[in-house]
Amino acid sequence: MKMNSKLFCAICLVLICFFTFMSDGYADDQRGLTSDTLTIGAVLDQTGPATSVTIPITNGIKNYFRYTNEHGGINGRKVKLIVEDDRYSIPMAIAAFKKLLYRDKILAMIGPGHSGAALALFRHIEKEKIPTIPVALGEKIISPVRRYVFCASEIYPNTMRAIIDYMIEDLKPQNPIVALVYPDNETGKMDLKAAIERLKFHKLTPVTKEVLNPGSLDATSQVMTMKSHRVNNIVLCGFLTQPAVVLLRELKKFGMDVPVFGNTAAASEEIIDMTRSAAEKYYAVSPFASWYDEGEGVAFMRKVTLKYAPGTEKPYRGKFYTCGWILAVVLNEGLLRAGRDIDGERLVTALESIKDFDMKGLSGPVNFSSSNHKGMNSAKVFKADPGTGKFVPVTGWKISK
Repeated sequence: MKMNSKLFCAICLVLICFFTFMSDGYADDQRGLTSDTLTIGAVLDQTGPATSVTIPITNGIKNYFRYTNEHGGINGRKVKLIVEDDRYSIPMAIAAFKKLLYRDKILAMIGPGHSGAALALFRHIEKEKIPTIPVALGEKIISPVRRYVFCASEIYPNTMRAIIDYMIEDLKPQNPIVALVYPDNETGKMDLKAAIERLKFHKLTPVTKEVLNPGSLDATSQVMTMKSHRVNNIVLCGFLTQPAVVLLRELKKFGMDVPVFGNTAAASEEIIDMTRSAAEKYYAVSPFASWYDEGEGVAFMRKVTLKYAPGTEKPYRGKFYTCGWILAVVLNEGLLRAGRDIDGERLVTALESIKDFDMKGLSGPVNFSSSNHKGMNSAKVFKADPGTGKFVPVTGWKISK
């Protein structure tokens, strides 16, 4: 039986259209990708209680990828960054993640910014196979190792050990009487545990453990208790900027002229701006360089940022802006290594291939592997200089012990 030539042509046309449609559908099924874009999500507090930390982080991520897009993108694709506000809330972080996953179809994610939300999302992240770089820095973020979760920083317990080691080994206080101050939340308790263990390593026991929560406007009772114990060294565990400012002001008000040692999230230059002379004996630890520190990577960050926001150095001075920049640098490196034919699995493999990645002064080197998803192993200790409003490094990048 011979087929009519017109019918044959019609069938061929239908088949061509069918396979073209199927090909387009397959491309659309590559989550987070089009021929010219990569879609990245970020879940970070934009209007809640942690904005002194998370807004600078957000700005660092945005500016880095803006620069990347203006210089050709990544393997021929521009980055489409979608930021969702979780207001530092677990339910809102879950809602933001679902929106990014199901509506925006992201390839990878940065955030969330607090340990509780990160832990709540990990099951979903692993199930949906979304490569994720949390901003939260708790020990549970990296242990056990999760295939799709990468921490591009040093974690809180290790930085707490670093600041206590500096207090004891470098400053060598005579007859140290140590108090710990912490918020009654997961991060505070985690840092508190690490601090107690490290003090025990140095054969010390804190004489008091005082609670000071975010939003507190007064620390009189905490200061008076520490004064009654004749405390001469104070360690802040799991603090944010606002309660650190309150405590430093109250210490000065009641004449407690003692060294105070802050954790990573309390290493903000805003604390110096708001307390001035009360910060004369304030030290803080951070795995991130300050805006004005030395190093090729830091100088490049300043140059690019001031191109987009000339005359606005002050809002970008803190280490949290550097943190956001670093998160973007590390994710960008993974995306580059994954190549043009990228998907979530290739991105995971690419991130795990990063070894001794030189951050050029922004931080210590970054290393990942299939058995280790904690990228950094170092931090610096800084001392506040109220005269300049800067944190001055008093150590190099100290390797975590």
